Amino acid sequence: MDDTLFTRAKDVELREIVGEHFLIVLHAGESKMFSLNDMGLWFWQQLERPVSKTELLGAMLEEYEVDDATASAEIDRFLAHLVERDLVSKI
Repeated sequence: MDDTLFTRAKDVELREIVGEHFLIVLHAGESKMFSLNDMGLWFWQQLERPVSKTELLGAMLEEYEVDDATASAEIDRFLAHLVERDLVSKI
């Protein structure tokens, strides 16, 4: 597993609206909003500080009943999704 660190984009805020969680992009000229399911919210909370895939894997294995391969694939998929949308960056 790679030790690259991932961190939240500075212009993205988590908001709860009517019991649902959304990531809101706050920079000028943009009006993007992304809804989060429970797993997406868990990931966002883990990214409160810069974190590596290795750290995410350990946290996921501790929190959920899932095997290493499934957890690793889910982490890769979700991080790629966040990076592609500029919600998270590599440092």
